[in-house]
Parts: sequence; structure tokens; C-alpha cells
Amino acid sequence: MKEKTKKKKIGLKVLVIIAIIIVIIAVIVLINFIRNYVIINDIIEKESKFKDLTNYSYVSEYYSSNDENGKTVIEHYYKDGKTKMVVNNNEDRITVWYDEETKENIFLNETTKEATVTSSPFWLGTELLYFNEEDNKIYFALTSFITSEKIEGEECYTIQNSGIKASINKEDGTVAKSINGKSIVDGKEYDGITEYKNWQFDKLTDEDMARPDLTGYTVVDKT
Repeated sequence: MKEKTKKKKIGLKVLVIIAIIIVIIAVIVLINFIRNYVIINDIIEKESKFKDLTNYSYVSEYYSSNDENGKTVIEHYYKDGKTKMVVNNNEDRITVWYDEETKENIFLNETTKEATVTSSPFWLGTELLYFNEEDNKIYFALTSFITSEKIEGEECYTIQNSGIKASINKEDGTVAKSINGKSIVDGKEYDGITEYKNWQFDKLTDEDMARPDLTGYTVVDKT
């Protein structure tokens, strides 16, 4: 009888310990959810101003984690329906210009002095980057691991979720860095990293976005 009572007490203690552990885990999950939800709301609120902007520029630098010197640097410009990207990859300097109204697309290789003019229904590459997950913020609050770090001297939130890692400036909501994809070199896998910097808003002029001067270029017109 005493042995049974002793076993019951031990069993009860185990159940109490398990219940305490479950409560502690639930409290930790709840605290983390509330913290993440507040942070994500803050990011979404700061980024809300980006949705209707028609004048902005930024620079992206893509490289593999095994080769920071082999960067591809892209300057992104957008103003009132005109798009321009300038790509530097240590070999060529390429400019791509597009007019949403006329659908004219111009591709210039400034190194070889060759240009191609085409017509395109749309052009991608200068979209404003933002978290854009307002409809899924509860999911992200539950499933994300969010930390803080400094990038280029700026305080950022770093969000990790489903293999994606993005760092967002705490002050203005601009994206500072992302790990988006992998590269394989000599059988080893490395992160594909993109840094975003030199964000500017409402600074571009019509002259900045004017149709490129093709004087001196060998031009192929495919319109």
C-alpha cells in the first residue's frame, strides 16, 4: 500500500513538473509571439509609405558568402513610370532603361558600346522592396525568429523564416540585407547574399531618367 502511495506521489510530481514545463513553454511562445507581432507591425507601419512612391533609388550588391570581392552591383532608379538599372559585374557596365508609357526598352553595354532597342509590355528590377506581409503577420509572428543587429552602422531587425533571412532598418523600414538562395562552388554550398544601400526618395529629376543617348553606339532596333 505504501509502495503504491509512493508511486502515486512520484507520478503526481512528474505530472506537475510536466505541467510546469508546458506552462513555461507556453509563456515563452506567447511572449515571443507578442514581441514578434509588435516588431512586424512596426515594420509594416514604416513601410506603408513605400506603396505609393513614384520617385526612388537604391543600390543592391549581390555576392556569394565565399567571395565578397566578386560582387555584382546594381543601381536601381524609378521615377513616374521610367525605370533605369545600371549593372556592374567587374567585366561590363550595362544600363537598362524602360518607359512604361511607350513600352520602349533600351539595353546598353557601355563597355562594348552596343545597344539593343526593343518593345516590352513590362519590366522588372526596380520594384520597391518591403516586407509586404500585412495579411500574414500573425503567421510570421508565430513562426519567425527575430533578432537585432547592426548593418553598416544602422540598427536592424533580422527576420528568419523558412530559410529566408532579411534584415530591415529599424528607423525607416528599408531592407538592408537578405540571404536569398544558394550557390555551389567546388561541391560546397554557399549563401547568396544581397545588401541594399543608398536609399533615396523624391530625389530623382526628369533629366536623371531621360532616354539614354545612343550616340556612338552600334544600335540594333527590334521594335
